[in-house]
Amino acid sequence: MSKSIEQLGHSKINIGLAITGKRDDGYHNIDSIFQSIRLADSIYFAKHHSVVFSGVAPELPQYIQDLIPYDERNLALKALREVQKYTGCKAGAAIHLMKRVPAAAGLGGGSADAAAMLLGLNKFWDLRLTMDELMTLGAKLGSDVPFLLKGGTARGTGRGEKLVYHPSPEPHWLLLVKPEISVSTAVAYGRYNGRSNATSDTITNVLHHLEQNDMYGAFTNSANTFEELLFPDYEELITCKEFFTSRGYPTNMTGSGPTMVVLLEKPVQALSLQEEIKKSGHNWLSLITKTCTQEEVQ
Repeated sequence: MSKSIEQLGHSKINIGLAITGKRDDGYHNIDSIFQSIRLADSIYFAKHHSVVFSGVAPELPQYIQDLIPYDERNLALKALREVQKYTGCKAGAAIHLMKRVPAAAGLGGGSADAAAMLLGLNKFWDLRLTMDELMTLGAKLGSDVPFLLKGGTARGTGRGEKLVYHPSPEPHWLLLVKPEISVSTAVAYGRYNGRSNATSDTITNVLHHLEQNDMYGAFTNSANTFEELLFPDYEELITCKEFFTSRGYPTNMTGSGPTMVVLLEKPVQALSLQEEIKKSGHNWLSLITKTCTQEEVQ
């Protein structure tokens, strides 16, 4: 057992997301490009005679902090229970989660924590589980978890758990902007009527641009079915996206929203945009980050 370690849980964005149909099990099939970003939570592991779990999110607004439980509902703690059940390990650990990724934002924050817990426990308890075993455990916890265990750039189909990895483009600066609204993923999926302007052809086109290291082309040619489903009833989402597109910045919603991902050429643009947001009176959370490769994640 290690003395103490820190395990990062990198979050993700979707560069294009198409809902391609409803499944017999009640879930939906999607087709999407998953891309790791540097914005990450940290899980700290230290020796203890039993398992104790705690967490804080001091950098996030209070309304987001209020969404995050640190009990058995937390996906990271559920990941720990899966490891205990699978391995029979009865070791202890003092585990502390430092949240930086906004919850319910389309960034995979909870799933990233589950992935970090699996990776961290495997090291801290010296379990020697293979990546295939970790991926199987991760798939039980959520459809984003398998991707977040490896990170990088991948095309995800099925519920998002069927992954084909691709070389990552060069790192690009991003501004993540989350309006102060909550969107239920279940409600959003419930609005899907079998039709979407975003299709698998859209995602294939996005992938083609990424393979050419053309992030600008990937962003401007992408689409997200959830924008079609949510924009009619959430004017704030339209306002947020147009705030950036009207200034010439390629902008897309990630996941089921509500976070907008703004593509930048250089980080100073993020600072300028943050000032403009403030002057305009919008109460939007904005975070500067960068895309990253699988090597950087691991």
